[in-house]
Formats: sequence, structure tokens, C-alpha cells
Amino acid sequence: MSELISGRECMTIVVPVYNRAGLIVRCLDSIFAQTYRPLNVVVVDNASSDSTPDVVRKWADSHISDDFSVSLLHEGRRGAAYARQTGLDNTVSDKVMFFDSDDYMRPECVSAAMEAWHEAPSADIVAWPAAIHYKSGVSVTHPITGNLMERHLVHAVLRTVGYAVKTDFMKKAGGWRGEFQVWDDFETGARLLLGNPKVKAISRPLVDVYPQEESITGTSYSQKTGKWELSLDAIEKSIKESGRPDMERLLNIVDYRRVILAASYAKEGREDLALPLYRDTVDSVSPRCRRICRFSYHWTKSGLRGAFSIAGRWL
Repeated sequence: MSELISGRECMTIVVPVYNRAGLIVRCLDSIFAQTYRPLNVVVVDNASSDSTPDVVRKWADSHISDDFSVSLLHEGRRGAAYARQTGLDNTVSDKVMFFDSDDYMRPECVSAAMEAWHEAPSADIVAWPAAIHYKSGVSVTHPITGNLMERHLVHAVLRTVGYAVKTDFMKKAGGWRGEFQVWDDFETGARLLLGNPKVKAISRPLVDVYPQEESITGTSYSQKTGKWELSLDAIEKSIKESGRPDMERLLNIVDYRRVILAASYAKEGREDLALPLYRDTVDSVSPRCRRICRFSYHWTKSGLRGAFSIAGRWL
């Protein structure tokens, strides 16, 4: 391991990892291939039970240089958010980004982010889309445009691998909250955007995401029932505390997300989970929002997509 590099021109990349001995090298190789230097790579092992730490140590020994630092930390509390926060706590550079151990960073990713900051030095966040590689094909995430708070609540545009942020701004927003085991990046992104950041957008994808069956979110919504709701509840609380002039609309969108989650339970055959969440939500909103939530629930439950393109006009 090596000493961390500090300074305004250095980027720190935090990579939480759990039992990824067979995948972590591809991720680290993609970081090493970045055309930008200097870089700090902070790998946080999240109590792996396989040979992941040894693989990381061996890789680091052959890649460390004066402008490429690698550190391996350990976080015993299970959960990617805990690991990311440990990495953030040990970040000494002015800018930081978070990456997942099973994904791939395109060679120009960090260079593009730093160039964006040179164009807009006052920006707090630089953000970009991701290319997600499903078995059925490749899908590019939604562009970073328009009302970013609304877009994030609907499409999670500040996903973990989709942005870099000034370290002080990330810490001021509260960093990563380990109590959220799913949608932790959704919740963190909402808090970042509620801080009214200046965001510089890059239009092209800079990362490739490869969903894994053995991931923190599992293979279905019903596997983690109750945990998704905790993240939505926290986002609702943060919105209420923000006092934003568009607070009512944002809260309506959170309720929209609740009924979409309920519809997802229903699509998985878990009406026992879907109906209580759906009923509690529609019973708590205004008559106008209730109609939109009912439409969105049945639209999504039937297998159709894009409910917000209609519902968003009326929330």
C-alpha cells in the first residue's frame, strides 16, 4: 500500500468490495487505465470471506507509482454505504468519486470529469450517464438535464458510479448513511441535490455497469421488503426539512415512488406486500394525487413502463 496523494488536482476513487476475488481485478485495471493522473484508489474490504483482500494486495504491489496511490482499508460493518463512508473518511484529495467493484470505468472517465471542473470551477458535482449491460442488451441511463431533484427521485440520476463530487460538499451533505442497505445511493443523491449544488453535466456515458445476481439489492424487490421503504421515508424527511418552495411536488413524487414499489411487489406475485403499501400511500395523499397514484400503480402492475411521463404532469 502507498501514501495518499492530496491536492486540488488529485481524484480519489473509493471502491467498496465484498467477495469479488474474481471480478475486482477487472475493475481495478479499468481504473489504472485512466488517462488522468494523479489518482488515489481506496479499496474498502467489507468483511470478505474469500481471497479478495489478497487479490487486491497483489494487484496493488505491481501498480503503485508516484502518481497512482492504492490503499486497502477494512470495514467490518456489512453494507456498501458503511464501506463508502470509511473511504470518504480517509479521503485527503479535494475531489472524490465512488465506484463499484464489479463495474468498468472507461479510460477517459476521470479526465472528462476534471476537464469539466476546469470549465466550471465552481461546480460541486460533475455527473454523467452510465451504460448498463443487461443480458437482453445495453441501456443508457437518463441524461443529467432538467430539474435534477425531480429526475433523481424518478430515475436516480445520481447513482453511485454516475458522478464525482467535491469532498467537502459530500461531507457537508452527511456522506453515506450505513443504516440503508438498499437504495443508499438514491438516498445519498437526494441529500446532495437538496444541498442546491452546482452541477456540471457530461452527456456521454463514462462507465459500464454489469448487474450481478449476488448483489446487495438481491434479485427481487420482495427479498428486501421494508428496506426500500426506509430509504423513501428518509428522503421524505429530508425534503420536509429542506423547506424548498417545490416541497409539495417533491413529496408527491416520493409517494409516486411508493406506489411504483408496491406495483413491483405485485408483479413479483406478492400482493400481500403490495396492497398494504399501496393502500397506506393512497389513503395519505390528496384526492388529486390519489388518482395519479392509482393510475401509476395499475399501469406499472400490468407490466407497462414510463408511468411518470403521464403522471408527472399532474403530481
